[in-house]
Amino acid sequence: MTEAILLEGKKVGEAIRQTILAEVSEIKAKNGETLRLACVAVGEDPASKWYRQALEKTAKSLGIEFENVLLEAGISQSELSGRVRELGFARGDIHGILVQDPLPEGINQAQVLSCLNPKKDVEGIHPENLGLLVMRKGRLIPATALSCLALIDATGIGMRGKAAVIVGQSTIVGRPLQLLLGERRALTIVCNTGTSREQMEKLMGLADVVVACCGQPRMIPGQWVRDGSIVIDAGTTEVDGKIVGDIEFEEARKKARFITPVPGGVGPLTVLMLMKNLISAYHWQKE
Repeated sequence: MTEAILLEGKKVGEAIRQTILAEVSEIKAKNGETLRLACVAVGEDPASKWYRQALEKTAKSLGIEFENVLLEAGISQSELSGRVRELGFARGDIHGILVQDPLPEGINQAQVLSCLNPKKDVEGIHPENLGLLVMRKGRLIPATALSCLALIDATGIGMRGKAAVIVGQSTIVGRPLQLLLGERRALTIVCNTGTSREQMEKLMGLADVVVACCGQPRMIPGQWVRDGSIVIDAGTTEVDGKIVGDIEFEEARKKARFITPVPGGVGPLTVLMLMKNLISAYHWQKE
């Protein structure tokens, strides 16, 4: 078998980028409004800073205003929650909000996220938005899960009746993606910390689609991948100065039909999906 076709986020996202540009321009022309995204960050984590800069660069390239809300690391729980509430409910000029990880020790992340205005939750992680997704009425869906789905769609292979194995069950990737693929009538199986390596190897040998999102570098041997499968690797971990995924890429590429590179696969598309969610958030607020 020849090497797998690379599913590159930048290429897959080009059509999405053009759609966003057109919709942002239409909103400005019809309503006289410029979309604005606020990013709340506490302290100066290097990885957080890099991601924030990437978001700002993408936003500006799409005609979207970007507001950095940088808070001191010593901020209290109540002060942080208050700022998030203010941005969500008192600032009509802000149409989308995200709260960056990591938050300092002693801050209850779930409590902070519950203070978000769900209609401005571009990451799709407010309890109301996750609940709507479970009820098949999703409005704002976690961007990384949407990115994985868009990359699967880019293969042109329908998911009905296909077997999908998801390694990891985080709120932002594994769990929502299980629901999204289930809506496509795929058989979805989620591996978690209770899944033995023997079980995982057997399941992956049956999988038409594998999505790795466990955050464990190169945890999944490439030879476990089924011949001709679709492999989506959402893992990003720095190892010896290099960003690697959850799957051994070189071996997996010899067996898969389609595979995402790391970096360059899911990541670039996730930033675009946040901007796509921002447009959906704007229209929801205007209803």
